[in-house]
Amino acid sequence: MRYLIIFFLLIANIGVSQTYTLEKMQDLALSNYPLIRQHNLLKSTASLNIDNIKTLLFPQITINGQVTYQSDVTGLTIPNNLFKIDPLSKDQYKATAEIQQILYDGGLNKKTREISQLSTEIDLLKNEVELYKLKERVTMVYCSILYTDAVLTQLKYIATDLNNGLQKVEALYKNGVVFRNNVLQVKAQILQNNQRIDEILSAKRALYNALELLSGEKLTDSAVFVLPEKIILLDETNQILRPEVSLFDAQINSVDRQTGLIDARTKPKMGAFLQGGYGKPGLNMLKNEFSWFSLTGIKLQWSLGGFYTNRKEKTILQNQTGLIRNQKETYLLNTNIQLKQQLDEITKLEKLIGSDKEIVSIREQIKNVTLAQLSNGVINTNDYLKEVNAYDLSAQALIQHEIQLIQSKLVYQLLKGKK
Repeated sequence: MRYLIIFFLLIANIGVSQTYTLEKMQDLALSNYPLIRQHNLLKSTASLNIDNIKTLLFPQITINGQVTYQSDVTGLTIPNNLFKIDPLSKDQYKATAEIQQILYDGGLNKKTREISQLSTEIDLLKNEVELYKLKERVTMVYCSILYTDAVLTQLKYIATDLNNGLQKVEALYKNGVVFRNNVLQVKAQILQNNQRIDEILSAKRALYNALELLSGEKLTDSAVFVLPEKIILLDETNQILRPEVSLFDAQINSVDRQTGLIDARTKPKMGAFLQGGYGKPGLNMLKNEFSWFSLTGIKLQWSLGGFYTNRKEKTILQNQTGLIRNQKETYLLNTNIQLKQQLDEITKLEKLIGSDKEIVSIREQIKNVTLAQLSNGVINTNDYLKEVNAYDLSAQALIQHEIQLIQSKLVYQLLKGKK
């Protein structure tokens, strides 16, 4: 870990303007991701849907017009010398305007609004699930960049050692103590180390490109990525707080509310109406002329057909609830298994890092001793390079395990979900 700390302290002292934390990069990615714009669109659509459903409770106005020609009309054929009744015209006209007002709908409108709101909540949670996956992707890329930075620091440290060794060997060669072959061996090792640096720089740029696409932020080669702060793995509630869990709960709630909608559909409906019109004939069918007319009243409607399917529809909803609950239980089980695996991995890495540090300390001491021995001509170049490589491998193992530990803790935190 000390190599990572040294690296970031050195960079921080240069005064670089581009400094990023994991949280900042996640926020940038979320604001840049096209899916984030769906949030406001879904809320706006939901508000409009609710308003449309509410309008069903407002007075409904209907305007009708009708012109007909009949092949026959109603007439009186009873002979009567006192008065004469003209037959109705076969062409008839009618224009009406009707106002209907719901007085009681059995709670249907309220239940419909509730289900519409829950449907929007489900869509928003689905959106949140996808955005949470984006945070996971950013976290993985971020940890990979931390790893490449740490490896680069180690390779540059090795490059310093090799250059020191080259100076010692060249001095020995000038004094005729060693052959030129020993100088060439060290130079070859330096070139190989430079190749590794180039490879890591290329991999780092590829990671930068991926992070730039996700975040919309242009990253320079001097950008600094800060190590995450102390990661707390356990909480008092010990609950999984991922958006998937909230999505399951919202789906269960939505299905439960649909049971109330079924009951509301089977209740009687009552409304008032007022109709006015102008036509030929009017309400007086015996008056064969244009006239105004109106009528008002209260209408009761009760459809009993819903009782035939009511029980089966509720059973279907119960089955749907059972399926969602089963999916939730399966998800929680699998997630808890993953959490246990991550905890085991964290414990293993912490033990490995403890032994890694001891190995690195010992290898570094051996490397320093062999450099002094090389300077005095006690050992040859191969022995020195062998110890440099051994130290490099042990330091690389420490770096890898330290980054893996950070990543494992972050993965655990993501699996757990944050409040």
